[in-house]
This record gives sequence, C-alpha cells and structure tokens, in this order.
Amino acid sequence: MSTDLQWLLLRQWNSFQVKPKNGKTFSKEKGNLLNLHSHKYSGLANSKVVNIDLAAEGNVVITKIKGDAKPTQVASARTHVTLRRNTGPRRVNKIVAVETAHKGYRADLRHAAVARASAVLKAHKQSLNPPKEYPIKVRGKKGKAFMGAERTEDDVIELD
Repeated sequence: MSTDLQWLLLRQWNSFQVKPKNGKTFSKEKGNLLNLHSHKYSGLANSKVVNIDLAAEGNVVITKIKGDAKPTQVASARTHVTLRRNTGPRRVNKIVAVETAHKGYRADLRHAAVARASAVLKAHKQSLNPPKEYPIKVRGKKGKAFMGAERTEDDVIELD
C-alpha cells in the first residue's frame, strides 16, 4: 500500500490526534519528530521513519525503520543507534544529522531530527540539575520587620 493511500486513510481517523479548539492539530505517535499532524512527519503513514527518544539510563536512542521492510519482519526492520549519556550535545547533533541525511535516509527530516535531539537532551539536563533555591536576603530594619526574621524580648508580651 502506498504511503499516500495510508495517509488518506489515517488523516481524519487516527487515535493519536490531539485537536485543540483553535489552532494546529498535533499528533502523539511514535516517529513523529515535531508532533505535527501532517503527512511529512507522520510515523504511521511513511515507510521510512526516524524516532529519537531518551532511554531510562539517560542514553539517546535513534531508531530508524527500513523503507523496504516486510510487514511480518518487525524486529529486523528497525535499526537502533544508542548514544551514551556522557556524549556531548554537538556530537549528538552531528550523529543525528549523519543518520538522517548524510546516509541518504530522509534528508528532509534532518532539521527536525536535530531539533528533537537538542530538545530531548535539554529536558534531560534540566531534570538532572534542578535549579538551586537560595534564601531570601533581608536588608535593613524595614525588611527584617516585614519578614519577621528576628524577634527580640521587647516584642514578647507576657500574660501572667
């Protein structure tokens, strides 16, 4: 079945669609690099699909599906490239560009794949290093009175 026919069948009836009240329609399917509901980025309707995810250990995994794969050979149709956790972001972007465009796979997805890899790495980096919380500095008499930082004996009223 051609990819155009698959897209025509999946375009309006797809369980992965997310339709906001106003604006673009998004898609949650695997292999959709920009999460946009379009034929170009669809992971269901295309024969050659690139998926970039983060593994549980923090490794970046690039999964490609061969274009000429048979429907019965699901496992052998996929190739995985796993990049270690300590691989730098520039190297990851270079490897993603090589895997998508330079090897003649899908050159039209190179920019989207590099953007997806950068976003995955940035999200993982933020989850590893949460921002530090510093105490609020209080300066002057008015600031200390406002914050109630210190109480002296004059402030305490005894009820005997």
